[in-house]
Amino acid sequence: MPPQYNNSRRKVGTREPANDARFPGGLEPETDFIRYALDCAAIVASTDARGTITYVNARFCEISGYTRQELLASNHRMLKSGLHGTAFFRAMYREIAQGRVWHGEICNQRKDGSLYWMETTIVPRVLPDGTVDSYTSICLDITERKLLEDALRTSKESLRRIAYVDPVTGLPNRSWFHQHVASLVGECRRTGTGFHLGLMDVDAFKEINDFFGHLAGDELLREVARRLRAVDDPRLSVSRMGGDEFGLVLAGATDDEATEVFERALESVRDPLRIAETSRRCSASLGVSAFPGHGEDSESMFRAADLALYHAKSLGRDRLECFQPKLREVAERKSELLAEIETGLRRDAFELHYQPIVPVAPGGKVALEALMRWRHPQRGLLPPAAFQEGFADPAVRAALGMFMLERVFRDVDALYARNIRLGRVAINLTNSDFRSEAFLDRFFVLVRDSGIGPDRFCVEVTESMFLGLNQKRVEDGLRRLHEAGVEIALDDFGTGHASLTHLRLLPIDRLKIDRSFVANLVASAEDQAIVRGIIDIAHSLGKTVTAEGVETAEQARLLSRMGCDLLQGWYFGKACDAGGLSDVLDMMPPIGAPAHRP
Repeated sequence: MPPQYNNSRRKVGTREPANDARFPGGLEPETDFIRYALDCAAIVASTDARGTITYVNARFCEISGYTRQELLASNHRMLKSGLHGTAFFRAMYREIAQGRVWHGEICNQRKDGSLYWMETTIVPRVLPDGTVDSYTSICLDITERKLLEDALRTSKESLRRIAYVDPVTGLPNRSWFHQHVASLVGECRRTGTGFHLGLMDVDAFKEINDFFGHLAGDELLREVARRLRAVDDPRLSVSRMGGDEFGLVLAGATDDEATEVFERALESVRDPLRIAETSRRCSASLGVSAFPGHGEDSESMFRAADLALYHAKSLGRDRLECFQPKLREVAERKSELLAEIETGLRRDAFELHYQPIVPVAPGGKVALEALMRWRHPQRGLLPPAAFQEGFADPAVRAALGMFMLERVFRDVDALYARNIRLGRVAINLTNSDFRSEAFLDRFFVLVRDSGIGPDRFCVEVTESMFLGLNQKRVEDGLRRLHEAGVEIALDDFGTGHASLTHLRLLPIDRLKIDRSFVANLVASAEDQAIVRGIIDIAHSLGKTVTAEGVETAEQARLLSRMGCDLLQGWYFGKACDAGGLSDVLDMMPPIGAPAHRP
C-alpha cells in the first residue's frame, strides 16, 4: 500500500499559547517581531547540534499531532516517516553540519501514524569559532500539493497503461510497437546499424476462438505471449498488435541470428498447450523484414513484413518467410488489378457469357452456366483466369458476386422474352457471397420482382468453400436456397479431400466431374474407372452428374454410355453472350454426331 498522507486542517486564529513568541503591541526587540511574524506564516522548530528538539511553534504541534511537552527534549527522529533512506539524511546533515543552509522536501509521520509533507529550509546557527550549535527549520505544509502530484502520477501511469499496454496479454500494444520501430529506425540511421521486424499470426486462431469461445481464445493469446516473452534473447522486444497478431523486433542481430531467434519463437508456439481443459497443438506464421535493406522507414518496414507474412500463409502456414522484392511487385500488381476491377464495375465493363449444359436423355432442356467476362479497355475480352488474383480479395469477390446475380436475372428475363426454351441457369458462388445475408436477401428480392422462380436456377460451389472461413454461413445459406427450390451443384468433383462426406451431409443435387478426368477419358482406363465410379456413387445417392470439358464426339458417346446425365464443353459450343445463344443452340450437334463448325 502506498503511504497515506493526512493534510492538517488548521483553524485560522487558533494557536497554542505556551512558548510562542508574542507581539501584543508596544515596542519589542526586532528579533522578537521577526519570530512572531515567522510563527504566523510557517511551521518552525529548533534543535541542538545533536538533534534534540529545543523549540517548536504552535503550527508544528498542530501538524505533527504532538503536544509541545511531548516534542521538547525529544529527538527529531521520532518524526521519521521511513520514506527517506539513509543517503537522503546523510546528504542533508553533510550540508548543515558545514554551516550551509539546506532546502528540500521532507515527509514526516504524525503521532497517529499518517504522513505529511513539508517544504523545509534548515538554517544552521554558526558560532564565531565556526562550530554549529543549533539548527532552525522553517517549513510550509505541502501535503495537499503532494497528494495532487501523487494522484496525477497515478493517473498518468494509468493512462500510459491504457495507451501503450495490451489489456489481454500485458504486452506492449500496437501504438507502443509502432513508436518503438520508428525510434529504432532513427537510431539505426544515426549509428549505421540494423534491426529485424517480425509480424506473426497465430494459425487457425479464429476457428479455435469460435469453437471454444472468447475466454479460451484470450487464454490462448496470453499463453502465446508468455512463450514469446520466454524466448531467451535480451535484444528481442515483443508486442501484441491486435487480434491474433504479434510484433517482434530484434535489434543488432545478423540475418542468420535473426532467423534462429524467430524460428525459436515459432517453435515455442508449437508446443502443446491447454485450451478449455483440452490439450491442443498450435502453430504460427511469421513474416520478417530487415532494416535498412527492406525499407527506409517504419511504414515500409511494416509493409515488407506484412507481405512476407502473407506469403508464409499462402505457402501453408506454420513457417517463417523473409521479405523478397518480388513480393512487393506482386502486391503492387494486385493493387493495380483491384483498382482496375473496381473501375470496371463502375463502368459496366463486366458481362456474362453462357455455355450450354446438354442433357443426354432426349427431350431434356438445355441448361446454362453463367461465366463472367471482363471487357478490358486495353486487353480485350478476358475470362476469369486472366484476373484470378482479384478473386483473392473478399470485398472484390463479393462485389463481383453481386454483379453476377443482378446480371443473370436481367439476362434470363430477356431470354424468356425471346421464347428461348431453357433449363436451369447456373451461377458460381464463393465464400464471400455468404459472409452476410446481403447476397441471399437480394436473390429473393429479385425472384419476387422478376417473377422468375428459384427453380430456374442452380448454384455451383466448390469443396473448398466448406473448409474455410464462413463455413457455417455457407452451409446454412445453401440449405436456405435448396429449400426454396434452387439446385445445388458441387463443382470440380474428384479433386478435393472430403467430397463423399459433403455428399452425405449437405444438400447437393448434382456433381460436376472435373475436366481433368474427361480430357484423357477415351485413352485412359484409369480415368474411365474413376468417372464410372463417380457416376455410380452419385446415382446411388439420388444425384445427377455433369461432365465438364467435353471436346470430342468420342468423349460424348463414352460418357453417354457410362450413364452421365449432362455434358458440357466446347464440343457443344463455347460460351457466348445472351444475344448469341440462339445461334449456339441451333448449331449444337447431337450427342455422338460430328460437330458442325462454321
